[in-house]
Amino acid sequence: MMKKVLTILLVLCVSQGLFAQDSLSVTDGFRLKPEFNGRKIASTVAIGGLLTTSLIWSYDTWWRDAGREFNFKTENWLNNYAHGLDKIGHLYTSYFYFNLFRNIMLWGGYQRSKADWWAAGAASFFALAIEVGDGVSPQYGFDYQDIIFNFTGVAYGWTQTQIPFLQHFNLKWSYVPNDGYKLPVRFTDDYDAHTYWLTCNIDKLLPASVEPYWPDFLQIALGVSVDDRLTKRELAIGLDLNIEALFPTENEDWLLFEKTVNKFHFPAPAIKFTEQKSPRYYLLHRN
Repeated sequence: MMKKVLTILLVLCVSQGLFAQDSLSVTDGFRLKPEFNGRKIASTVAIGGLLTTSLIWSYDTWWRDAGREFNFKTENWLNNYAHGLDKIGHLYTSYFYFNLFRNIMLWGGYQRSKADWWAAGAASFFALAIEVGDGVSPQYGFDYQDIIFNFTGVAYGWTQTQIPFLQHFNLKWSYVPNDGYKLPVRFTDDYDAHTYWLTCNIDKLLPASVEPYWPDFLQIALGVSVDDRLTKRELAIGLDLNIEALFPTENEDWLLFEKTVNKFHFPAPAIKFTEQKSPRYYLLHRN
């Protein structure tokens, strides 16, 4: 009898260990790779390359003529020249970089905890480097408000990894210039073409009796933008597509692509409310 009990306990312990190991081996669809293999090296190099490229692009865009002493510039929070849209842009950019770096590390096989903290550190470093560059720029200046919005974007991305419920509320961006895309890209020269969105995965929040009738891939989105050469605020309410739910996959390369693309808002039906204008209805809202 005692042998049977010990045998059962041993089987239970082993099975628990196997299940626990299996649960830890998959994170957000990516599999943990304990050894330092080629994919880990590739992901590390990719993040370093993205940081370097982003800093070079920033220098060429904003700081090429820098050379003055370090200076400070403070705006009136959300009441600046773009009605605060550039502040929202700082928040989204840091949020996007955090998620991009984290997903690349998970794709490379890093543990989730390492991916979370290293992504937060890399995104924060980039945000701080941008503001320091602005500090020595003749046109801009170091703005503590920008830093606050940058760090808020990183903090929200990191908090989503710790509180699963927040993963139903994501930040997205759409950018469609009225005169077409041009090279080199100058995002900050055309804020009228920006819309920043907060999307809600409504499917996961509906009552169980209603949830089967709502498509998994269809989300609700709330967007903010500006119009008439940055003089009027805009609010948009519309739909959004969850690319990961629309095209589910177990292929890690494709999953990394989907998670990256899923931080952008694609044209979808929306209603837009602009200051001093009548509401406008769009079958496919672009910007």
